[in-house]
Amino acid sequence: MARRHAGRSTDGTGGAMRLGRKVALGLGVVAGLVCSHLAWAHPGRTNSSGCHNVRATGGYHCHGGGGGGGGGGGWRELEETPTRVKVIAIPRARVWINGAFVGMSPTPAVRIDGTKVQVLLEHAALGRHETTATIDAGGTTALTVRW
Repeated sequence: MARRHAGRSTDGTGGAMRLGRKVALGLGVVAGLVCSHLAWAHPGRTNSSGCHNVRATGGYHCHGGGGGGGGGGGWRELEETPTRVKVIAIPRARVWINGAFVGMSPTPAVRIDGTKVQVLLEHAALGRHETTATIDAGGTTALTVRW
C-alpha cells in the first residue's frame, strides 16, 4: 500500500503538476490585471455634458447620455465649434494659457472656455511677459505674442 504524505504528490512527479497549474493560474491572473486597461476606451474626464477633447486627433466629441436615435455609435460630434487658441511667440518660450502650462512656443491649438485669454511667456534670456487678449468664439485663433 502506498504511503500517503500530507501535502505531497503520490504521482511520482513530486508535485510538479500542481505547481505548474498554480504558476499558470498566477500568470493568467497577472496578465488579466496588466491587460485590463486595454478594455477601457479612455480614462474618462468628460464634462457635465459627457463630452471631452481627443488628444490624439485634436477633436472634441460626446458620449451617449443625450437624446435618442441617430445610431451614432455611442458618440456624436459637438454641434458648435469649440474655441481654440494657438500661441506663437519666440522659440523656446514656455507658454501658460489661463494659468495652465501648455508647452513651448509655438504651442499646439488648445481648447479654452470663453473668449478672454491670459497668456504668460517665460524665456531663459528674456524673463517673463504677460498679456491678455480677446479672441473670436469658435474655431482656432493663432495668437502672435511679441515681447
